[in-house]
Amino acid sequence: MAHAASDPPPEDEARNVVLLCLDTVRKDYFDAFAPRIRERADVQYAGCRAASAWSTPSHASMFSGRLPHDHGVHTYAPSFTGLDRSATLLGDLPDHRAVGVSANVYAGSAYGFDGLFDDFADVTRYRRYPDALDPVAFVDEHAGEGLATYRALARAVAAHDHPARSLANVAAHRANDLVRHGPLGALPELFDDGARVAGRAARSRLDSEPFFLFVNVMDAHEPHRRVRGYDGPGGVPRGWSSESLDPADVVGDVPGRMTDVRRYRALYGASIDYLDRWTVDFVDRLQDATDRETTVVVTADHGENLAYTDDERLFGHIGSLSEGLLHVPLCVLNAPENLGTVEGSVSHLDLGRLLVGLARGETPDVVRDRAAAELVGRTPSNDALTGERWDRARRCVYEDDRKWVWDDAGTVRAYDLDPARPCEQTPVEGDATVPDWASEFFTTEPDLAAFRERARARADERDADPLDADVHRRLADLGYR
Repeated sequence: MAHAASDPPPEDEARNVVLLCLDTVRKDYFDAFAPRIRERADVQYAGCRAASAWSTPSHASMFSGRLPHDHGVHTYAPSFTGLDRSATLLGDLPDHRAVGVSANVYAGSAYGFDGLFDDFADVTRYRRYPDALDPVAFVDEHAGEGLATYRALARAVAAHDHPARSLANVAAHRANDLVRHGPLGALPELFDDGARVAGRAARSRLDSEPFFLFVNVMDAHEPHRRVRGYDGPGGVPRGWSSESLDPADVVGDVPGRMTDVRRYRALYGASIDYLDRWTVDFVDRLQDATDRETTVVVTADHGENLAYTDDERLFGHIGSLSEGLLHVPLCVLNAPENLGTVEGSVSHLDLGRLLVGLARGETPDVVRDRAAAELVGRTPSNDALTGERWDRARRCVYEDDRKWVWDDAGTVRAYDLDPARPCEQTPVEGDATVPDWASEFFTTEPDLAAFRERARARADERDADPLDADVHRRLADLGYR
């Protein structure tokens, strides 16, 4: 069902609302590398937790206000097609035109995410103009044809509805390919990972108000390398890339891979600094282009394990419900009122209520006493991380400054949290027990092990792979091996 809310204001008073997802940005690095967003924010929620640990289930939770076992979008069922728009936050914004722009394949048209919106655009780093020809997909489709591929490409550009933009896409792809895989490999990448394309695509689609705009940008997601426009991260050699840095190798030998991990961390921080500068510019451009008040909510679908002790020496965003993955930023720019920093626990499960309230000129109280998160199965395309350690279902709950985490094998751990130290968790010594009240979050699937087995069995009954080669290429480009 849609999120309960008060009667909407007259249409001419409704605000535009924007949900900007800085994919993979954890709270401690956001605090360190995004001072401009924080300075511009009227409201900062210090204790926001994502509802899951990777993109697909987290996006479904942000929009539906439900955990993965309830909304049904997770590793074993990654399609959004079963998520009805009326059962999401958009169901409570009937007068808002819904526009989506995403650089994340898992939150894109390949998985049916576009079906929630009135207008939607998938963007990639190499397709500078999303409405023009995609040169990478074209070349992949004609692989092995030699010079005939390029003659066909020239004909396709000339015949396209947007030939000039198609030619620009081809030129951009070829230029960047010389940097990534060619003789100019010591130079920074020429283009960001899609933020500028996403911003342009979003602004071009805002032809009526009020609107709800969702934007996902992937610049903080792996693979990491120097990019033109970054403030140079120290200690990272020219030409270094994380493309060959496999999570399985890091987890298996953190001390032996620490040089690469430090470089990864440096570039991760530089990418967030870049997104910080990009975001305030994007918000300024939106404010200049709109007639109504436009409120922007900035968050992340999840964070990233960076092989710190508090990450349990894990790397990436697989097989874990660590604070590095779940503690994420949540800021409101141009809110109806200035609340400053709001302490206490906030969950992405209440993001819909926050956004709907903001659209109506209110800043609802979304602080809660308890919160929960859930991970069902292993993040896809991480075949090197095999075994039961990774392919499990996990749940966690929060109360005050204590966190409990358990899995379908019956392992339970408790952690102490310090609100002043984001993304850190201190193991509590001794045996831990899941609190009785945790069941209130999982009433429809109280047995975690049984739920996981049913979900995996249903996945085995489906077609093995419904995705086309272009989607697989984009996933590989984002580090999903």
